[in-house]
Amino acid sequence: MIKVLVIFLVLIAGFFLGPLIQSNQGSAVFVVANYKISMSFNSFVILLLLALFIIYLFDRLFKKILNSKRFFGNWFKLNSSQKANKLIEQAQFMLLEGNYQQAAKLFMKSAKAASNTTLSYLLAAQAHIDNDQLIEANQMLEKAAKTCQDNEKFVFQLVQVRLQIKNREYTSAQTTIERLLNENPRNAEVLRLADQLYYEMGNYQAVIDLLPTMYKIKTYSDSQLDQFKQSAYIARIKQLSVDKDPLALIKWWKEQPKAILNNLSYQKVMANYLQQLGQTTEAEKLLASVTKIENQERT
Repeated sequence: MIKVLVIFLVLIAGFFLGPLIQSNQGSAVFVVANYKISMSFNSFVILLLLALFIIYLFDRLFKKILNSKRFFGNWFKLNSSQKANKLIEQAQFMLLEGNYQQAAKLFMKSAKAASNTTLSYLLAAQAHIDNDQLIEANQMLEKAAKTCQDNEKFVFQLVQVRLQIKNREYTSAQTTIERLLNENPRNAEVLRLADQLYYEMGNYQAVIDLLPTMYKIKTYSDSQLDQFKQSAYIARIKQLSVDKDPLALIKWWKEQPKAILNNLSYQKVMANYLQQLGQTTEAEKLLASVTKIENQERT
């Protein structure tokens, strides 16, 4: 492009300098409908260049008019996208500040112009969930569902389960959670949500079944998991004892790992409930084991 421009400028210079060097500018004569127009050659070249420049300007203006819709559309799109990014940043600060309601409004406001509409709606839904605004959260999820792509469905389902648990829609949440567990059995957030759901449903055996995997991938600290484990086992023992079927309770107990069978806390709880159910023989066996272990620890 630069070479072409240089050659063009050299040619133009030649038109001017050639006649000047020869001390003869030459002349250009035009005859149009019996009208005779004459001028110096240099004047003709200047007028020609001016005419070409005017034609170029008209060409550019004509193209701008034709492409104005696309041009202004792109400009507005760029401007809106930048504004949406700023709104998302502000919303994230609001989340960190704990201002969930304002954060949700900003996420929702950014959705139309954001590069990922689904993400904005999901973030708005999560902010509403954290603020216990469940109707608004559901509305945001409905909007997110309309734009959700295949690679976004996993996150969509996580937010959906959180809302279902908050709404105590346990049956729907369980259906989604079990599908997620099959698809992502080692995902920490899926396991956390499953643990929360099963505990709220009173399905303590399901909580117990999740614990080995939760320990492996460290969904919580070991001390927290130990607390959850103790709560789940004690709740399960109580649950089985309420059914007033001592044989079912004894059978379940004997199926537990040795670490559970040798745990003093669980043995004491089991012995207590077995006595309440009239299973004194089994209760005495456990109490004898408790006494033996305690004596060993003293020595």
